[in-house]
Amino acid sequence: MNPYFTNSCDSDPLVRLSVEHPIPLSGHSHFPEQCDMHVSIRSSIHLQLCVCVCVPLSRLQDENKKHQDLILGICSEKDTMRGELKKRGEMERLHVATISKLEDRVGELLKELRESRDKMVHQDQSTKASVHQLQRDMAQRLEQLNKKCDEARQEKETMVMKYVRGEKEALDLRRDKESLEKKLREATKEVDRQALRGNQLAQEKGRLQQLHDAKEGEVSRMTRELDKLKEEINSQLIKAKWAQNKLKSESDAHKETKDKLKETTAKLVQAKEETEQIRKNCQDIIRTYQESEEIKSNELDAKLKETKGELEKRKQEHTDQQEVHRVKAKELEDLRRKYKESMDELETLRTKLRCLEEERPRWEEELQKYREMINRQKAEIGQQRERLGEIDRLEEQHLQDQQEVSALQEESGGLNGQISELQRDVEGSREREAELLGFTEKLSSKNAQLQSESNGLQGHLDALRAGATDLQARLQDTQGLLQDKALQGERAALQTEVGQLSTRLGEVRDELVTQKRKQAASIKDLTKQLIQAHKRLDQADQNGGCDREGSSMGSRSSSSGNTTSCFFAYFLGEDRSPEQQHLQTPSVMVVDSYPEVDKTLLVERIVRLQKALARKQEKMEFMEDHIKQLVEEIRRKTKILQSYVLREESGALSSEASDNNKAALGRRGGIMASLYTSHPADAGLTLDLSLEINRKLQAVLEDTLLKNITLKASETQR
Repeated sequence: MNPYFTNSCDSDPLVRLSVEHPIPLSGHSHFPEQCDMHVSIRSSIHLQLCVCVCVPLSRLQDENKKHQDLILGICSEKDTMRGELKKRGEMERLHVATISKLEDRVGELLKELRESRDKMVHQDQSTKASVHQLQRDMAQRLEQLNKKCDEARQEKETMVMKYVRGEKEALDLRRDKESLEKKLREATKEVDRQALRGNQLAQEKGRLQQLHDAKEGEVSRMTRELDKLKEEINSQLIKAKWAQNKLKSESDAHKETKDKLKETTAKLVQAKEETEQIRKNCQDIIRTYQESEEIKSNELDAKLKETKGELEKRKQEHTDQQEVHRVKAKELEDLRRKYKESMDELETLRTKLRCLEEERPRWEEELQKYREMINRQKAEIGQQRERLGEIDRLEEQHLQDQQEVSALQEESGGLNGQISELQRDVEGSREREAELLGFTEKLSSKNAQLQSESNGLQGHLDALRAGATDLQARLQDTQGLLQDKALQGERAALQTEVGQLSTRLGEVRDELVTQKRKQAASIKDLTKQLIQAHKRLDQADQNGGCDREGSSMGSRSSSSGNTTSCFFAYFLGEDRSPEQQHLQTPSVMVVDSYPEVDKTLLVERIVRLQKALARKQEKMEFMEDHIKQLVEEIRRKTKILQSYVLREESGALSSEASDNNKAALGRRGGIMASLYTSHPADAGLTLDLSLEINRKLQAVLEDTLLKNITLKASETQR
């Protein structure tokens, strides 16, 4: 091989690259033969150029080196742009994954929102039905209470009339008693006269003795009746004491109801404070959302006004319930006043009993007087026995005295009638005592009715508590809806941001395509300049006087221009489209009008995009943290609701099914119906049985309280 040829090949980098790296030609199938041919043509061209024109060749070599340096810089920039595009594609995939996760989360939140809305609608319907039912029940109970009040007034008037009649009968009895005392005095006078005459009546001694025995039997019978009356009075006293103890227990129960009312008012105040705190929290959250998202402020204000309107409605309903509670408290005060009046009537009856007890010793004194009179009569009879001797002398006057004896018999018949009248009076007093017993029984039944009515009022109070808990649950639901709506707004903002990022990414891609086109245009210009240089070389060869070889060299220089264009296509073939490769053929001689690429602008654009991407990532991280905070707040509020539900009584959380079962038991009758209704429904419900039922219910209540305490402890441990 010629050493000059090797040196020229080594000095020319284009030839060295073309020899070491065969260049593919687009649009040709006989690739190896043409490469060898081009290498030989290139070597011959350089030999002749070195001989003929050394100065233009060195200048062209310098320009070629500059162009190669530019091409290498452009290739390195292309590689860096590819790496950045790959990184950006990975970031886009990560963003797409996070967006899909957020969309799934938003779908779940929307599903929960629909479920909560359905629950809220169902609860509204149930609360409206319960409110209507309570209003109907309250109207019925008010009518019943009015009827009972009218009946109590009528009974009071009848009792006053009975009391007046009893007083009148007592006055009549006193008058009769005074008349009887007068008659007894007259009878004693007549007995004295008869004692004087008794000395003459020895024959009638046996008959008088029989009369005396009969009187003694009547006295013993009267004493027995007095003992019975004492026993009855003692039984009445025992019953009065029992009624007094029962009234004390009922007053204690009323005190307990007062304490319960105080507790309920305290709970209502606490619930109001909690609602105010929750409202403040909602307002703070709404302020923060208004500061962060001014676009959604109008919609949130409208929704806030709606929620405020609903809260005002709830407050109005609460005030109405408080007014109903005040009315019930007034009714309770009226019932207490009636209870005091009944106690006053009982005191009047007790005073009557005391009066009768005070009159009883006087009646005993009168009986003692009668006994003394009988003893005196016995003594007089003894004297008459002593005077039997004188009776014989008085037999002559027997016929005269028979008429007087018949008159005395008539008078004794009158005395017997008076005694029968006294017996009838005693029977009348017994009947009055029976009436008093009936009155005390009525008082006890009235007291039981009042107790049952107080139980009904307690049940209504429990229902009001349940309504308060329902209102608080609705308030929690509205807060959940507000939070869900805020999450929807955040989701819409994220979607808009994702859309903006996608549009920015499309713009960056379009800019990259334009930059590639500009680079292709600059490479085209370089290739065209090289072709023109080769043409000038060919013209110089033709001017130098080379005939055939010059023309062949001109054709070969054009082919070498094709090789250089193929060389540039080798470096940019991957990034060009088929249309751009078609424009690379030597037939196209049009210069493209694209401006030259500015590297600093491209770098600044990439830096700005990276900064915007970092800001979007920070915003997405902030949104994720905010969503986590909202979820934690929802969990905390659910724990608060659970603790509040556990703190409430079991009766306030009973379902409609249990109330329906109680109503069915009340209609069926029996002992349990007496527990669940406002009046005694079974005559067999005695005091011992009710105490036994109370003890069992107390045991069940203690068991349920223990279970609730254990559940609460387990919840706090969790």
